Amino acid sequence: MAKNAIISAETGTKWSAIGSNCDAKVIDLDMDILDEKICIRIGVRQVRARLAAIVPLARTICSKINDVVIKNIRNNGEQISCYKGCSACCKCCLVPLSVPEAFRLKDEIDKAPAEKRNLTWRNCLIASHHLLTQKTTKKFLEQSAESLSNNPAHLNLISDWYSSLKLTCPFLHQDICTIYERRPLVCREHFIIGSAEGCKDENSFAEVVDMPIRISNALGQLASELEGTEEQAVILPLALLWCEDNKKRAEKTWPFETMVTRLVEIIEAMANKDSAVAV
Repeated sequence: MAKNAIISAETGTKWSAIGSNCDAKVIDLDMDILDEKICIRIGVRQVRARLAAIVPLARTICSKINDVVIKNIRNNGEQISCYKGCSACCKCCLVPLSVPEAFRLKDEIDKAPAEKRNLTWRNCLIASHHLLTQKTTKKFLEQSAESLSNNPAHLNLISDWYSSLKLTCPFLHQDICTIYERRPLVCREHFIIGSAEGCKDENSFAEVVDMPIRISNALGQLASELEGTEEQAVILPLALLWCEDNKKRAEKTWPFETMVTRLVEIIEAMANKDSAVAV
């Protein structure tokens, strides 16, 4: 993105009103991803905001990184088998949400038309019941707050356990993601090289793309620092119920400028660390 293009931290879209907004501040995000410079100017109003408010910006940043990753893969003569409408991983993969994403998803579902909102709640409740009635669920959920964020070995163990449940994503309807434009960052950052069949058939080749940085992790770290807690992750089928149990947390606010500034710092630190490892 060019330096003179400014996006709104609240909507993740171009902010045409920045010139007339006297209380707005512009924060620059500069990072080197796979030897390509990404420069984003972010317009931030001086208001207080909830954790959910940071998610549109995170989605936009994630999209910019993904564009570079996809271009790099294609330049290397390889192809990504993922596309809108492919649901291979939606029927087996664990999807952890950062705390801000869980709150944002709940807000967006609450604003949906009644018929869609009720259907979504129904599907999530059915999936939650199936998940919570498993004998092994409690053990894995007790580990999930730390394991899904910080410990790769535990993450693999939990992912294998979740896959064994054969639990289809509650947001999948007729093999189409019903929240595709608002899907979790983990879904946006998941790419496969090879065959989509490899996601469900060990005899087919499918290699998960190693992302240079993950914005989902950056959001998890941001929430942890702001709330003064350990990093937490919420399993997607349980997200709506989890939000119902954490309403007070959802309503807590911070200066929005502080939130955006710290998110930018975390992302830039991740990008610098990745560049150093690459060298």
